[in-house]
Amino acid sequence: MRPDCINENQGMVPEPFGLVPDAFHQARSLHLEGRLEEALAILNTLFGPQDNAGTVSTEPNACLREAALLKAWCLIELKRHNLCSHWLETARQLGHLNAQDPAAVVLELNLQLFAENYELVQNTAEQLLKDTTGQVDLNLAELRLLLGAALRWQGFLTEAIPHVEFADSAFLVLNEPGRQAVAANFLGWAHLSMGHLNEGRLWFEKSLQINTGLGATLRMAQNYQNLSIVSYKQGNYDLAIELLEKELELVVDSPDMTCRARIAWGNVQRLRGDFTAARRALMEAYTLAPENGLAREEGLALEFLGDVFRDEGNPAEARRYYQRGLAVARALAPRGDLVMELMRREGECLDLEGRHEEAHHVLNDALALCREVGDRFESAVTRRCLGVNSANLGRWKAAGDHLRSAIDTLQSLAARHETMIAEHFLATILARQIDTGNAGAASSRLLDEAWQSALTAQQLNQDLGISFLNNQIQDMISGLARRRLVQGDPSVRPVSFSARMAPASRVIAVSAGMQQVLRTCDGFARYDTPVLITGEQGTGKELLAHRIHETGPRGSRPLVKVNCTTTADDVLARELFGQTRPGKGGLADVPGLLAQAEGGTLLLSDVADLPRSIQGKLMDLLKDGVYRPLGDSRQRRANVRIIATSNIDLKEAVASGRLRPDLHFKLSLMTVPVPALRDRSEDVMPLLDHFLTRLEGSTLSARSLFDFQALDAVSCHHWPGNVAELESVAQRAWLNRDLGQSVRLRRVTGTAGAALEFLLPEGTVNTGSAQVDKQPVGGMTWSSLNVLINRAGGNKSHVARNLGISRVTLYRWLDRLQPGE
Repeated sequence: MRPDCINENQGMVPEPFGLVPDAFHQARSLHLEGRLEEALAILNTLFGPQDNAGTVSTEPNACLREAALLKAWCLIELKRHNLCSHWLETARQLGHLNAQDPAAVVLELNLQLFAENYELVQNTAEQLLKDTTGQVDLNLAELRLLLGAALRWQGFLTEAIPHVEFADSAFLVLNEPGRQAVAANFLGWAHLSMGHLNEGRLWFEKSLQINTGLGATLRMAQNYQNLSIVSYKQGNYDLAIELLEKELELVVDSPDMTCRARIAWGNVQRLRGDFTAARRALMEAYTLAPENGLAREEGLALEFLGDVFRDEGNPAEARRYYQRGLAVARALAPRGDLVMELMRREGECLDLEGRHEEAHHVLNDALALCREVGDRFESAVTRRCLGVNSANLGRWKAAGDHLRSAIDTLQSLAARHETMIAEHFLATILARQIDTGNAGAASSRLLDEAWQSALTAQQLNQDLGISFLNNQIQDMISGLARRRLVQGDPSVRPVSFSARMAPASRVIAVSAGMQQVLRTCDGFARYDTPVLITGEQGTGKELLAHRIHETGPRGSRPLVKVNCTTTADDVLARELFGQTRPGKGGLADVPGLLAQAEGGTLLLSDVADLPRSIQGKLMDLLKDGVYRPLGDSRQRRANVRIIATSNIDLKEAVASGRLRPDLHFKLSLMTVPVPALRDRSEDVMPLLDHFLTRLEGSTLSARSLFDFQALDAVSCHHWPGNVAELESVAQRAWLNRDLGQSVRLRRVTGTAGAALEFLLPEGTVNTGSAQVDKQPVGGMTWSSLNVLINRAGGNKSHVARNLGISRVTLYRWLDRLQPGE
């Protein structure tokens, strides 16, 4: 109960200890404004520095009683609960309060509420309410508020709300605006916990309106923060930041509220993908918390710092922060909401690290605690994590059930950010389920559901403006679109690598250098002039050639590739120009690649290796647009565009006599130099995600497949084989994951320089014996090849097709990997 205003005849009662009504009114006004320390200082002056009035009163005095109660409320709101309990006992001993004073009982029940003795508070409040006369007074309003709070913290949200609504109305009638603001704020939290975000917003706004009228700046600041939480849960990040800026302006001299505002600020920046700003704000909060004895805030700062590391793809480091946060949270409330949130996050990271069974147990414990606390939002997010975990364990039905339930709840809560993530995961997991071959007749239905979820995720992502997820979601959309076009037999195992490569012209370019390359290619595309693409082997020159061809006016016509490294000159000449045999009416029996490329593009791969005998014929083609098939006396006209690629500097080939100078000049009118992968490190992770997604047939990121050490090795590697080497790593990782083998990758330095190696499973010792795999060939080991062959029933041709290689190559790999050889 909050003290009433002192009436006139009470205010004039002489007090032996110098209590002045004006001073009490001043303290009460300060309390209403939320200036608790100032109010407490005045009250301490009235009662003496030692809380000792010097003489025990035989009868409680109304003025001293009201002041004693006000001091107790100040101590409670300052969270000095032990001091408050001590003060109530002292006030009784000094005669300021009766032993059974109802207002003192209300204060003690508030202390029990903070001590989390919810059932005791509920039972006591219910008993006291039975004994009330029914007349609306402050005691009745406070008891109803206490009962609602006790029910809310026990998870009985529906039962709690009517009691708090009664208290809110009673405080309005009794002209207690400060307490009405408290009740409205509490109703906001109750509705927020039930997932009624819009209703929660309305109650927070009502509390803010009251506190603004009172000039209670610190309580206004708390309202701003609560409204920002609603905003970012609904995905309104700009509004959340605006509200937090207002809060920070009001709490400059309040380290505890500044700390909480910084935590909220950091979390919003994390959700927006600005991890640098998020980490800076959260580290500031983490520094403030222990300095000011803010244990809960310390736990929250650790929780959200862990989230930053998790979202950056470092789950092992994230768990370190979560475990430190759990130690703090369990000391505060072993079954509280902070423990619940941290347990869910730890389980999520264990799953990201590949410790799926361990993660499953932790997430189930977190879900049980969510239900105990009654937090629908956190329950839904935990079920989303359990869905992903179940899929990793191969429990597809459970995975779908968890994710669908999570999406239904999150949509009802208008929690757009988490809905987007859940829809994204559902689409990914449904595609994976189809790939396993276990979906059977349901494959078509699951593919349609995955498509709808992917589109929903894309729309939400665009609405929220979260740029760092754009590539993942777009890759998922592209993969599912190709599947829907093909609509082949969904019960078949995932198609071969080569079949997953389309569309060939898709180029991943994040770095400024590679983006300039794409602009150059797109600019050259509309011309018919020859183009020369140079760069190290494996940099993607042929991919760029396809882009130029497909973007230009010849895109609907064929692109035909000529490998200039063929050793026999006559063989290459016949392949390129065709051949006419005598006695056949002068018609060419073999049309040649030039004829096949009519109207389109001829791609000369490794043009520096083109034999000198053919270079002159190519010059005729470039100058006059004519060529002569072998054995034919007549020239033919060719309508083709020439694109050439080279791994070496053609100036050196000209200087050494390998290449004609005039041919070099003709080919290099339009030149596209492609940088090595080591010179565009920003492209490494997007490329790796791209390759994994193509192999998976749905979105699969490197951060979900590799541990932190592997990601670090990938980032530090110099990639001598360029993009081709990176694609090989992606293939090996995808195959290992699909075969249930280790995907641990480390960077090893040897005599030939640094190399990336996949580690053997833990407990396996490479002794060089016949039972241990040799160094992988083409990303494959003896064991993995034999697993694929056994799955195919011994059909090596089928395995070769799925690997995108010839059967001869497969036999060569088997020979090289044969144990004991």
